[in-house]
Amino acid sequence: MDLSTFYSMAEDTVKAVTDEKGYSYVWSVVITGLTVVFLGLIILILFVWVMGKIFSAIEKSKTKKKDAVKVQPAVQKPAAAKPKAEPKAAAPSEDSDEIIAVISAAVAAMGQAEGKKYKVKQIKAAGGRASRSAWSMAGLQNDTMPF
Repeated sequence: MDLSTFYSMAEDTVKAVTDEKGYSYVWSVVITGLTVVFLGLIILILFVWVMGKIFSAIEKSKTKKKDAVKVQPAVQKPAAAKPKAEPKAAAPSEDSDEIIAVISAAVAAMGQAEGKKYKVKQIKAAGGRASRSAWSMAGLQNDTMPF
């Protein structure tokens, strides 16, 4: 079926409808359809806006509660002087040796590519770091940003 055949079939259908029911019927169907679609979109927009307001109010109340807890310092009784206990060294786990070897190999490969020799002196876990990467967190913030 080529385009001209399709066009002639559409033209015949439009002529049949307009001859039988008139142009007023066609216009009423078009206007009713557009009205229903745009009213549905407006209702959907209002629903999303209201949900955003509700969740932002919930978030504000949570932060106020956290701030209230932080502001009130706990009253402690003065404790008797205790001798300072020396921190215990953590027993090396089986995985830590493998992790150290992988990190050392990566540093050595980087140094070899640059023609330098690097030495790993200390390996510490990064504290307070998010479980997601920076790019993942940026994408998450961008995708969930309120309107």
